[in-house]
Amino acid sequence: MPSDLLGSWSATRWMYTQRQEPMRSVDVVCDLGGVVTLSLSAGTYVLTRDVAGPGSRSEGGACEVEAEQLRLTPEGADQSAAVRFRIAADTLSLSAETSAWDFDGDGQDEAAEFVAVLVRL
Repeated sequence: MPSDLLGSWSATRWMYTQRQEPMRSVDVVCDLGGVVTLSLSAGTYVLTRDVAGPGSRSEGGACEVEAEQLRLTPEGADQSAAVRFRIAADTLSLSAETSAWDFDGDGQDEAAEFVAVLVRL
């Protein structure tokens, strides 16, 4: 893993945009007042979200870099999620065309695109 990825990051934007009608988006940080942190070390990650309503959630597992993608595999999971990343100075940008968020609060996640901007702590 590139050394400039290692460390702790705090989200200033963590946004999901619904991919089907009706078009909706939610920014966990700006719209919901949530706090999201991502800690990356050699081969492992910890992602923590604290959002009013859904509450706190933390997951960790294995991570690896493949080209311009960060692949995250939660502990105990068979499948991983890949997000594109880009680093500029102390800012980390993440994006994925396939993600999910529960836009209507019914307990079922809807397909969404994902974009995040994080700053180094």
